[in-house]
Parts: sequence; C-alpha cells; structure tokens
Amino acid sequence: MHTKVIISVLVLLNLCVNIMATSPTTAKKEKEVEKDPRIIGGQAISIQMAPWQVSVRLKVYEAEMYGYGHICGGSVISQRVVVTAAHCILNQNVNPMAYRSPNEFTLVMGSAYLYQIPPYTLQYDVLQIAVHLGFNLNTMQNDVAMFVINGYIPWSWPTVQAIPLNTVAEPNGTYCTVSGWGKTSLNTDIVSSILMEATVPIVGYATCDINYGNISTGMLCAGYMTTGGVDACQGDSGGPLVCNGYLAGIVSWGYSCAQPGYPGIYTNVSFYDNWIVTNNQSFNYSLYYNNGNAVKVTYGLSALLSLSVFLILAKYLQI
Repeated sequence: MHTKVIISVLVLLNLCVNIMATSPTTAKKEKEVEKDPRIIGGQAISIQMAPWQVSVRLKVYEAEMYGYGHICGGSVISQRVVVTAAHCILNQNVNPMAYRSPNEFTLVMGSAYLYQIPPYTLQYDVLQIAVHLGFNLNTMQNDVAMFVINGYIPWSWPTVQAIPLNTVAEPNGTYCTVSGWGKTSLNTDIVSSILMEATVPIVGYATCDINYGNISTGMLCAGYMTTGGVDACQGDSGGPLVCNGYLAGIVSWGYSCAQPGYPGIYTNVSFYDNWIVTNNQSFNYSLYYNNGNAVKVTYGLSALLSLSVFLILAKYLQI
C-alpha cells in the first residue's frame, strides 16, 4: 500500500510541474526573452556576479503575477538598507505627483530571475523610505533614495551581499558594469526575465556635455560616445553602476538608450556618500512591524515539491 501511495504522489507532483512549465504565460515569457536576450549590449549573469542587485516592485501589480510588479532596480548597502533612484519612488500617474508610501513596495533579492523563485530568494516589505529633499524631476538633480526593509538580511546568505559605497571620483575611461532587468531593445517594451549586465566606460564631463549640456557633479556619465550600443534602459532605473567593486552610480536618466553621443547618466554615489551615510544613521533600526516577520525566504518549486513528498511520506510511513 505504501508503495502505491508513493508512486501516486510522485506522478501527481510530476504532472503539476509539467502543467506549470508549459502554461501559456510561462511559454510567452520564454518566447519574449528569446527575441533579444540582452540588456542593451550586455549578457545574462548569475546573481553571484551581482549579489547586491535588488528588484524593486509594486505590490499592486505583483499581485497579478510574480514579477509583474518590477519597476526599478536597487542595491543592498547594509543588512537593512537598499539604495535606489528617487524617481522610482515618485508616482507620476497621479495629479499632483506624489511619493509612494512604504507599504506599496516589495523588494526581491538573491535571484537573477524576474518571474521565477529559485532557492535562496529573499523578499522583504518596506518599513521606511528616505528621498532626497532636493530631487527635481525636471532636472533629475539629487536622484537618490533609500529603503529600510522590515527585517534584516543574514550576512551568511549565499546569494545576497552588500556593496560598499564609492567615495572618490572615478577616472575617465574606467570600465564599470551596469546591471538590471530593464528593456532589452529600443523596439520593445518587454523587460528581461533574467538579470543582465553590460560594461561601460566612465565619460568625462567635458565630453558628456557636448550633447547634454552642463551635467552636474552630482551626476556621472558612462557609455560609448562614438558607437553607442551599450547602455541601461527603462526598467534598470535605480540599479547599480559598479566600478572596481564599489557602487559608483545609480541608474538615473539619459536620452533614449544606447544612442551614440548620449551616454547613460547616473547619480554620482561619491557625491552623495555623506547624504547616504547620514540618513542611514538616522533610521530607527529598532523598529519592526509584525515582529519583523515580513521577510519571506523562498526555496523554489523543486525544494517545495521535495518537502511535500517528505511530509506525505512521513504521514503514511510514520517516519
């Protein structure tokens, strides 16, 4: 009898997996990614190559389907703080525009996949938000903000790691990496289902100003002036520009994406290092709601199925 029960359970679980794997929604996502599986000019990476990367999501859209709520990127800078762009917090769909509240966001990290939940994925609700008071949507000055998560990231977690802040200006020509799940092409609104990374050089202010005008020292330019072709794009906003292992920039704005003569514009982290550190120190780290249980540790479908099999066997075999 026990043997029959075990076989029936395994057949049922296998059928569930096959149905999920071939669902219309999943098949559509895979087909969309195959069209151009690249951040513009980049390549897919594992989360171990950018363990500080965060997917910033809106709960209202995330409720429709896992991954649909993604609007921006972010970077883990401590056990409870994620840095992003101020314009990611601003709700531009209301009149007058207003900043969203913490309970509208959920942050996912520890995974390179936008629509899947592999082992060691972490998800947190947001407890507090700090937005630079001088942010200006018209000029994009002071495009920096921070989330405080309701919980804390274990430092022993294998797929999440904080990135140190850059405190000095990067020399022109320094090669840096930008990552995110943003648009993969100018000809589509589809974002990537897997984390992408591209390499871009720092562009000096004099060169960057040729087409943009006067770029402030609170901003940083990175890209290929002559050829274009490599850049972050919509959906990458708020994500990291990493130079020599330090967070040097936050994806902010630019003219179109990957266009010659128009490199990407990033918030200059070294310029805002004091603002980030000061606000980080001002947060109330003793504050949690629901005892900080908003953290959700997910283990992926295969692990859940294995756990289900074990529990069923334990019930019938009394182990």
